[in-house]
Amino acid sequence: MSLAEDIKVLREKTGAGLMDCKKALEQNNNDMEQAIVFLRKKGLADMAKRADRATKEGRVSVKTDGKHFAMAYLGCETDFVAKTPDFIGLADAIAEYVLQHPEVADYTADENIKAMIVEKAPKFGENTTFKGAYNWTAAEGNVIATYTHSDNKKAALLEMAGNGADAEKVKEIARGLAMHTVGMQSMWVEAKDIPQADIDKELDIYRTQAKNEGKADEMIEKMLPGKIKKFAKETCLLEQPTIKDNKKTVAAYLEEESKNLGGELKVVRFVRF
Repeated sequence: MSLAEDIKVLREKTGAGLMDCKKALEQNNNDMEQAIVFLRKKGLADMAKRADRATKEGRVSVKTDGKHFAMAYLGCETDFVAKTPDFIGLADAIAEYVLQHPEVADYTADENIKAMIVEKAPKFGENTTFKGAYNWTAAEGNVIATYTHSDNKKAALLEMAGNGADAEKVKEIARGLAMHTVGMQSMWVEAKDIPQADIDKELDIYRTQAKNEGKADEMIEKMLPGKIKKFAKETCLLEQPTIKDNKKTVAAYLEEESKNLGGELKVVRFVRF
């Protein structure tokens, strides 16, 4: 093949720019495989330079085999890259890997996932970061529902116990609540799940705000329980108002549906990106 044809092939294989491909071939005696290695090494150097750039865009991918449910988030810098077939393919490949490897304790430290990103990321020309992943299996009798928002940037997994209620009905309700957690940005299932560190942080903020407003210490301390209760209502799934009826909490909605279905519905856990 001519140099021009080699450059075209190399560009198709690596996604690198025309001049980069030309340089790679020239410095490696037109050896295609060595040129690919050269560009990959250059890509790694470029990735290191981009590593401190924010990755505010990205894509969530959710996969299931009917038993396991996997969700992975791959981050990038721009919406343009997030929508490219190669980026979508990488996000899906990572989610599929997570699905097939439930034994991994920490996916962010997994060397195989790192290798997948290192191989593909240079083609994107942006900082590409793996935000994390989950692999869930429902406890016996429970169901897991998933929800992925239309922009593919937000998604959730939610496990629910039906305790004898029709499984399909339970899954339908669980999916609605998974969507709710994304839309309402729920952080915990209920108030008792809020870590003490988060409560302490909120209390510190409230105290500082109140002092800046000139309130007395005695008055501030009396206000704090109410502030934490409000915080729980805003962040805990069961205490938030439902999307369809803001006068009814999720807890009240589940109580109603439990009576209708003849089994106590209980949210076991959820996670979202």
